[in-house]
Amino acid sequence: MSLPTNGKKNGAPNSRAGQVARSDGALLRQIGRLLHQTLYEQKRPVEWLSFKSGVARSTIREIIAGRSNPRIATLNALARSLGFSDLIEFLNQLRKT
Repeated sequence: MSLPTNGKKNGAPNSRAGQVARSDGALLRQIGRLLHQTLYEQKRPVEWLSFKSGVARSTIREIIAGRSNPRIATLNALARSLGFSDLIEFLNQLRKT
């Protein structure tokens, strides 16, 4: 019995771990831009947000760059640290931009 060329059972299609759909990538970039814009408007550095939220600076920078698919809890911590009541209020800002 031979295995499929991609090494997966049942001939499952090739996919890369961690790869997001194009539309999801656009959303992640929008979230990153909003995060960056809010920090800029508040004249706050990433280091301040990291300390206030408990989220690593490198993680925040990856989110801002749109290269990270953060957990909802992480986004909620960032949003609340920036003065939003919750993640929903933060995400509603995406519609306004």
